Amino acid sequence: MSTNPYIQAAEELRDNSGQWRVYESDGNCVVQAGPGGGKTKTITIKIARLLSETLRRPRRLACITYSNACVGELRARLKKLGVAEDDRLLLSTVHSFCLSELALPFARLASLKVPEPLAVASPSRSRQLFEKAYLKVLGGAAPGWFRIECDKLRRTILDRNGAEWKAWTRRETAVVEAYEELLLENGLIDFDGLVLAGLELVEKHEWVHRAIKAKYPVLVIDEYQDLGLPLHRMVVALMRKAGVRIIAVGDPDQSIYGFTGAKPSLLRDLERLPGVEAIRLKLNYRCADQIIAASKTLLTSPTDFQSDDGRQGEIRIYELGCNVRGQADFGLGTLVPALLKDNAAWKPGDIALLYRTFNEGQAIAEAADALGLRYFRLDNGSPIKRSRVTEWLTDAARWCSGGWQTGIVSLSELLKSWRLMRRSLTRGRELLDARAKLIAALFAHRDGSIPLHRWLTAIRDAALNDAFKQEPGLADERDNFEDLLKSAGKGGALASYSIEIFGNQGKSPDQINLMTLHSSKGLEFEAVVMVGLEAGAFPSSQARTDEQLEEAGRLFYVGVTRAKSMVHLMYDSNESPFITAIRGATESVN
Repeated sequence: MSTNPYIQAAEELRDNSGQWRVYESDGNCVVQAGPGGGKTKTITIKIARLLSETLRRPRRLACITYSNACVGELRARLKKLGVAEDDRLLLSTVHSFCLSELALPFARLASLKVPEPLAVASPSRSRQLFEKAYLKVLGGAAPGWFRIECDKLRRTILDRNGAEWKAWTRRETAVVEAYEELLLENGLIDFDGLVLAGLELVEKHEWVHRAIKAKYPVLVIDEYQDLGLPLHRMVVALMRKAGVRIIAVGDPDQSIYGFTGAKPSLLRDLERLPGVEAIRLKLNYRCADQIIAASKTLLTSPTDFQSDDGRQGEIRIYELGCNVRGQADFGLGTLVPALLKDNAAWKPGDIALLYRTFNEGQAIAEAADALGLRYFRLDNGSPIKRSRVTEWLTDAARWCSGGWQTGIVSLSELLKSWRLMRRSLTRGRELLDARAKLIAALFAHRDGSIPLHRWLTAIRDAALNDAFKQEPGLADERDNFEDLLKSAGKGGALASYSIEIFGNQGKSPDQINLMTLHSSKGLEFEAVVMVGLEAGAFPSSQARTDEQLEEAGRLFYVGVTRAKSMVHLMYDSNESPFITAIRGATESVN
């Protein structure tokens, strides 16, 4: 008789008291885990155990996280434990959860002020309507920072009839109200509106509590520090009013999305509530001792993390007397080759060059191009965005370019992932017809040398056009796909790509990684190179409040703690105060 995979995996948790407490917990709990703390491993094993031992059909478990990339990571980890995303498990972003589990089934019954039928605005349509609202209220074109501030306002001041909203500057609240009216007039709701609708349903309607508790008696929330006040209030209401069991996981020290309304204090607030067990995972399985010591200097109240194996590690600081482009030339042309020479087991994919902004990424990519380097770029300048449809397309490309023979990607997994995106297909005949069209397109394009643009066009016509039209949850994906298709066309950044090259994007060990600090979160590398670490740039001279300065420190902390063994920090001539703090820490360790 074979042992369930999660039981075997759980044995690896026994020697870590914090991880074992999570595994054995039987009530509400908050798990704080730092970089390399093994939180994803721990929480996926816990989910597998709950599905096997606690929940019985038709009851389900829902796991909510920050992004589609996080959903993909959880799905891959659970697959290794023999757990599939089926009728017992929902893996979802907060926006998708609010759409499929709250707004679609309950908004009309609760007489919420939402469009009927429910249609989600694409990012491009949302921008158009916001510009129109700004023009109507204030005149002229809306600056980018104003949209960011208005979005943050909607996510942090939730009661439109409250004193705080009424006391806020009318310049912003009037534009927000005009924008929301335009959405409704056009039969649309945006992603923030979905979350606000979900919050209203959960907080004001007791029958919604009962419905959610009946379907999802256990709710797991990953990356809690990034998810903001609306979800926090939903979680508290479901836990205290409905009796839903809550398991929340996160790290306030890695809260780096304050501009979206995320607050590191919310996870700490949750663990202080009555009936909630607080658990810390204090072992760091990733970073060497010197990196851990340095990272602590970047935080106002650092947790006492400990290295798992006592490796020393290395941090080097470079005053180069040149701008970011010059730093990239040195990093990519001199430092990276030296690292690869000195560490024979490393590949270029074991190294990441991290930066703050898109503009810095442009300069760094130009340096890489001039050196003829292969690289994977992850920022707003990348033509390949990390999204649910793009992840599915890369897997489909790998299947078409040989995976159908090697088994590295299976057709059944591709179809299962496609089915999760096509939730509106409930009639048997429609589902079979749509599935047959997709399979025919995949089989007709089993050749890795096919140009990417031709292949994308065929997949779009066979499967994606209908999905974009019929699935409200894919509203943001259409724009990403159109950008990808354009990039694969004549003169585009991906014009020379075959489907084999596309399928290997981001997965090849022979590509060095270029990415923003925000995009690097959740990843790890043997060595990290950080550039542009000048005083006045990092932290920005515009960061004046304690909150802004602390978030800048947390962002620097995220970058440093991506590294297992080495960190290389570069600046022009006036070093960031964060580098100054790290100097002191490394000298004391040495």
